[in-house]
Amino acid sequence: MKRYLIPIQHADQAETVQRIPIEEVPVGIYRLDNDTYDVVAEANGRTIELGVQDAGVSRKHNGNPPVELTPTSHGIYVKNLTSTNPISIQTNPGKTELEKGESVEITDDCIIELGIGVHIRAAVRGGIEVQTEDPRHVHEQQSNQQSGPEVDAYVRKVGELIRTRTENESVAECRTQIQTLHDTVVECPVDNQAYSEIKSNLDQVLERLKAKVENPRLSEDNLADDFKTEIISLTDRVEGLYARN
Repeated sequence: MKRYLIPIQHADQAETVQRIPIEEVPVGIYRLDNDTYDVVAEANGRTIELGVQDAGVSRKHNGNPPVELTPTSHGIYVKNLTSTNPISIQTNPGKTELEKGESVEITDDCIIELGIGVHIRAAVRGGIEVQTEDPRHVHEQQSNQQSGPEVDAYVRKVGELIRTRTENESVAECRTQIQTLHDTVVECPVDNQAYSEIKSNLDQVLERLKAKVENPRLSEDNLADDFKTEIISLTDRVEGLYARN
């Protein structure tokens, strides 16, 4: 089982995707106690810059980070140690808010939301994390070698969930699964001329679903038939892309 963190808001802008393994020891997330508002992760005494700044993320308190992620046999244990502001965990069933002292175990991908606008993906899956000989190396380089049977299987799994959520017209859950598919496409680019167009289409569908969920004037309880067809067709294209590469 592979467990790691990815600061997703910059994943599509970077030449490499930063992955922070969650292996034998907990990983803490907090804001540095300086004027930069830099948000960092810490593991084994090493500080890893996430490349995001947010004054709303809590700093360490009595040596403890506001958020701590610990590996478990089934996934990742996420705990709000010291943050007085809730930590949101967006998972497949929905969103969970962790008040100070609360925790939850996640066994699949989730989006951790903290501060004003920090979104960090905690990924739980097998096989697509890049391995290195140096266990201290925390900046994992993205390469096309990561695409293959395991990514293909993962994409198909997400695709099945998207179809189910779409047919059931579960808009919020459909958005969550499309976000997962989008992030996977960003993390695992393939050398195919269709890749850029598919990624752009995912961006557009994700924005439309986001608007439908967040706009109180729009219904969250149904999807137009043509939009459902578009979502399923795009999902089929993504699966086909990774099946061929």
